[in-house]
Amino acid sequence: MFRTAVVLVVLLLGLSDCLRLNARQPDSPPEEPKVCEQRIREHILYLASRELRGRRGSDAAKAAEYVAGEFRKLELQPVFELPGEKCKRSYFQDIPAAPDKSGNSTSAGKNVAGLLAGCDPELKDEYIIIAAHHDHLGKSRNGIFFGADDNASGVAMMLELARVMTACSDSIRRSVLFVSFDLEEHLLFGSRWFTAHPPIPLKQVKMMIVADMLGRSLGDLPLDSFFLFGSEHAEGVRNLVSRIPFAEKAKPVLLSDDFVGTRSDYGPFRDRKIPFLFASTGQSKDYHTVRDTADKIDYKQVTAISQGLSILAKRLANLDRPPIWIDNPKISLQEVEAIEEIVTEIEKKADDWKLNALQRLFVSQARIQTERILQKNREPGPREQTRLTRMTQMLLFTVF
Repeated sequence: MFRTAVVLVVLLLGLSDCLRLNARQPDSPPEEPKVCEQRIREHILYLASRELRGRRGSDAAKAAEYVAGEFRKLELQPVFELPGEKCKRSYFQDIPAAPDKSGNSTSAGKNVAGLLAGCDPELKDEYIIIAAHHDHLGKSRNGIFFGADDNASGVAMMLELARVMTACSDSIRRSVLFVSFDLEEHLLFGSRWFTAHPPIPLKQVKMMIVADMLGRSLGDLPLDSFFLFGSEHAEGVRNLVSRIPFAEKAKPVLLSDDFVGTRSDYGPFRDRKIPFLFASTGQSKDYHTVRDTADKIDYKQVTAISQGLSILAKRLANLDRPPIWIDNPKISLQEVEAIEEIVTEIEKKADDWKLNALQRLFVSQARIQTERILQKNREPGPREQTRLTRMTQMLLFTVF
């Protein structure tokens, strides 16, 4: 009897200690959701499947329906007014084509958008846009242009950011508009139409993040990084990016958008002086060929880049003061170093790539020019900046 009483006392004392410990240490906040590699893979496999036949025309419409279906699951708000029904909203924005022979209106494609409303009463009428394009080149006598990297990978990123940001919506201060553009491959017509007929006031858009090709690397070079263009136009964003814990093999290399010109759907936003970031690993050797298939995608890379971009997007959405547009930014030494690294790697591949004499000349001249700037250990002046910009643009047109 005495022994039983002792056991009960010990148990009660232990229970008391546990209760006091729990009282002193409240439950830690739940961990925020992270980008899921399996979901990234599923999105890319479907969008780059034979069923969608290169996502052009009616097949691009299937891709648009897929994106809208994901938005519905997340309960994002539709934002486009239906013709003649101002009280109703749609996920789809029709992009008009020339009338048919009977004069009836026709559609060239569909943009898709879903809104995550911000939680801050003062900031919810400001917007961050996260975007990609879902269309591609369709098919030809050579086969299907699957477009796994260009740009199923970017759409997968956008959809995963929609999921993880929706899951923590009570901590997202600004509203976030997720957009999938059509007709990017046709002179950016989808994003041009969107900016000409926006569902939200463009002056309230404080940052636009767009991704195009995240699953390969520039020329299939061994670069454990991705490019982030446009930060030079947004006050404070370079510093903000430097504080984001990107994965070691998915570090952003900040480059001027002047180096590449208008390469994706950021163009119409940049033209309106809306701060933007363009994320890309660059065009691989299979760019715009039937060889851009899902089996060649580095899914861990897409996941790691997307995870970093999700953190960046949240911080941009929660800034007390949004980035201010910078008209004439300067090229930094870090950008020059990045270009030197790229051209050095290209020179190593010159024989494998079978570069001709003119291509080799452009590569060597770019390397010499970057080395000269770096030896001076100062930011390039206006003339150097102009020469470097022209040189990188020539590299893109001649080598890749």
